[in-house]
Amino acid sequence: MLMALIFHGMGDGVWKIIKTVSDMYEIDLERFKRRKPFELLVSVILSQRTSRENVRKAMERFTRRFRSVEDVANARLREIEVAIKPAGIWKTKAARIKKIARQLVKLKGGLNSILKMPYPEARKILSSMDGVGPKTADVFLMAARNEPVLPIDTHIFRIMRRLGVADEGDDYESLRLKLERETPPAMRMKAHLALIEFGRNICRARNPRCSQCPLAEICPSRRKHSNL
Repeated sequence: MLMALIFHGMGDGVWKIIKTVSDMYEIDLERFKRRKPFELLVSVILSQRTSRENVRKAMERFTRRFRSVEDVANARLREIEVAIKPAGIWKTKAARIKKIARQLVKLKGGLNSILKMPYPEARKILSSMDGVGPKTADVFLMAARNEPVLPIDTHIFRIMRRLGVADEGDDYESLRLKLERETPPAMRMKAHLALIEFGRNICRARNPRCSQCPLAEICPSRRKHSNL
């Protein structure tokens, strides 16, 4: 029945997928409140193409060395590189973080002023910064002020492609809107985080654990994997 709902484009099937995955995990939604807005933005930038553990190590070093946006804006690039090295691609990320810090220092009200703006305006300003595209802006706004968005990362794209929810023509915006239409606003943050966990641990890029997947019986990609 669920497969029929999905392939006929009925939203109820998409919501059942999202709810099934969300119910699998206990997610600490309060953890974002323990960081200052600029630290959250830095952590999102650092999370690009690396593991959560590497981000944790890099953020520990970063917050020990820098106490404010001004500290980062005035720091030598090499200092930032050393601090964030565990996150990988540190030269590129350090240059972006420093440039963003300098932009925020010049902006009246800084990052807090952006957080007071309506979503479209805040997203537009953030996305105009070097290294902050629509996905990074969405993740930051979701984490910093509980914006009811459902950002799409590589794990979520992979899951939805395998399940037949994402079409070949879907891009970040179209898939985000597709999932948001079927996900209650209050559930979107948990759905985003749970889908990432699911992608890391079950619906992995290589050697997916289909035998452990509660969606295996309705997944059209299941038969393609040799571990079944």
